[in-house]
Amino acid sequence: MSWFHTNTPAADASNHASPAEIVSCFQEHRGLLGKLAVLITGDRATADQAIVKACEITLQGNSPFRNWLLEWAKAVTITSAISQHAEAICCCEATYKDRLCGHAEHSWQEDPEERAAILDLIVQADAQDLIVALDPLCRAILVLKVAIRSSIQDCVFRLNVSPAAVLAANCHAMTWLDHCRVKLLDEHKVSHAL
Repeated sequence: MSWFHTNTPAADASNHASPAEIVSCFQEHRGLLGKLAVLITGDRATADQAIVKACEITLQGNSPFRNWLLEWAKAVTITSAISQHAEAICCCEATYKDRLCGHAEHSWQEDPEERAAILDLIVQADAQDLIVALDPLCRAILVLKVAIRSSIQDCVFRLNVSPAAVLAANCHAMTWLDHCRVKLLDEHKVSHAL
C-alpha cells in the first residue's frame, strides 16, 4: 500500500495568477470581454454585469494559470453572459427545429491563425449589426466557437439546447460569417484598386 503515498511535489503556486493579476487582466481586456459579452447578451448593461460576475467568480475560485489567464477570462465571461441570457437563447431553439446543415465545412475547427482573424472580424464588427443579423442562439454559438474554440457538443452542453438546433444555428452563423468575410475581401480589393 505504500505506492499510494508518493512524494510528488504540490503544484507550483507561482504558476497561478494572483488576485491583482486577475483584476488587471479583466481591466486590461475589458474591451474584448465586453464585446464578447455584448454579442451574446445584446445589451451593454447586461454585458457589463457579466464581466463583473466573471471577475468575481475567478477571484473566488481556484486561481487559473498565469499563462492561460486571458483564455480563462474569455471563457468565464462568455459563461456568465450565457447564464444571464439563457432564456432568450433557449427561446431560439424552436426556430431551428426542422432545419438541417449540409455544409461539412461548418463542423471543422479553424486553425489558430484563421480563428484569430475571425475573432478580430467579429470584435471589430459593429455589434449592433451583428445583433440584428443573428439571433441570440447564433451569436452565442459564434462567440463560443471563435473565442474559446468550443465544439458543437460543447455548445449543446453550455447552451442547453438540442444538438439539431445547435447544428442548424451554427450553419446560419457560419453562413453569415462567410458572407462577411467575402464582403470584407471585396471591399479590401476595391480599396487597393483605387
